[in-house]
Amino acid sequence: MTNNISRAVAIFRKSSALDDRAVFNALVAEGLEAPVAARLVVFLPMVYARLLLEKTGARFPDKFRSVLPDGRFSALTEFSDEPLWIESMEFAKAEIASGVRSQDLMTIGGRSAEFDAANQLLNRGSKLSGIAFDTPTIRWP
Repeated sequence: MTNNISRAVAIFRKSSALDDRAVFNALVAEGLEAPVAARLVVFLPMVYARLLLEKTGARFPDKFRSVLPDGRFSALTEFSDEPLWIESMEFAKAEIASGVRSQDLMTIGGRSAEFDAANQLLNRGSKLSGIAFDTPTIRWP
């Protein structure tokens, strides 16, 4: 699975102008199964954003929900129940430990809605310490 994560990270970094659908399509074209590609498109930016914001004191939920095909919401799911989330987190932490450039981390983490919300708060003069983000709702590409 690490190979799939590495390929996804490379696509995010070399094609930062691509939207999520285009990244998903690029991953599928590289041979990733659609469910894996979809999870990487969603999880990797969240993982990198959370690690980038880790020292700010912001709190992130440990669960998410999905929009189902019929428009209803799924039950809450623990991120820790998603092997790809765990592997993505380990991959990103290893990159940070190896000294990957901040800009390379931002290229991925900056795509996250959570990172965008944190940035908007900071731009309005808020501090992130004590801020608790709401449970994300995921719409798989």
